[in-house]
Amino acid sequence: MAAVIGILAFAVAVLLFLLLFHRSEMKHISRQLGEIMDRDTNELVHTVGAGGADRELINAVNDVLEKMRREGIAYRKKRHDLEMMITNISHDLRTPLTSAMGYVGLLREREISREEQARELVIVEQRLLRLEELINSFFEFSKSITEDHKPEMEPLNLTALLEEAIAHYYDDYCERGRRILFEKDGTKCMVSSNRNMLMRVFENLIGNGLKHGEGSLFVDLSSSDGIRIRFSNAAGEENMDVTHLFDEFYTTDISRSRGNTGLGLAIARQFTQLLGGRISAQSRDGMFTVTVELPGPSAESR
Repeated sequence: MAAVIGILAFAVAVLLFLLLFHRSEMKHISRQLGEIMDRDTNELVHTVGAGGADRELINAVNDVLEKMRREGIAYRKKRHDLEMMITNISHDLRTPLTSAMGYVGLLREREISREEQARELVIVEQRLLRLEELINSFFEFSKSITEDHKPEMEPLNLTALLEEAIAHYYDDYCERGRRILFEKDGTKCMVSSNRNMLMRVFENLIGNGLKHGEGSLFVDLSSSDGIRIRFSNAAGEENMDVTHLFDEFYTTDISRSRGNTGLGLAIARQFTQLLGGRISAQSRDGMFTVTVELPGPSAESR
């Protein structure tokens, strides 16, 4: 009996010690968590003697801490990007508006001839049209990144769609003594895609070549090993960073004095990805090339 009582007493003592140790560990963990949260450090919870369930708890707590830190970093980056976006939007919208208001003020305060009045009204109209273009670009981009539904797909002749997009800019290139040269490996290339989004991608890329490139624009459509459309021309700007080219509001015009929002290629990337494709850029030997890769081609391609 004495032996049994002795064993029981020892067992109770061991259990009491483990209980007190566990309680001490929980207090230690709680104290560490409080210090970590107060100081906002990169430290993790640590302990020397914990094992079993206590170790699993500590690992789970550390996983939560690391996740919170990653989310905090992402949140701060998003906040910084949002602040930059608001700054850029404000600047881009203010520029043509201020210019238009200035000309309106001159028209009201000065006695000018009908010819001068007509010229300045044309300038006001151009500034307001630019303002409308900027607002539409911001709306289009914000809509593309907030909507989560998939675009409606339909059978499209990619060759004909590219020819239509090229026709929209043909006169603009000719006025500058430049050309658009279209190379294709067939008369028909059928894909399942969204016409409006795909047209917007092509027009943005052709327009980008007009604004920032030099010489003729070469458009090449290949469907032999997946669909690839390349837009190439001589690079017109030396300080172009292709790693950030598709970022929102990226522009080589640091002062933003030329009215470039930096949204054209960002919209092209967003729409291409929504259509299940990829877009990339390369600058080599003075030539700048944007490549669009799309799913397909379908069995109807010729």
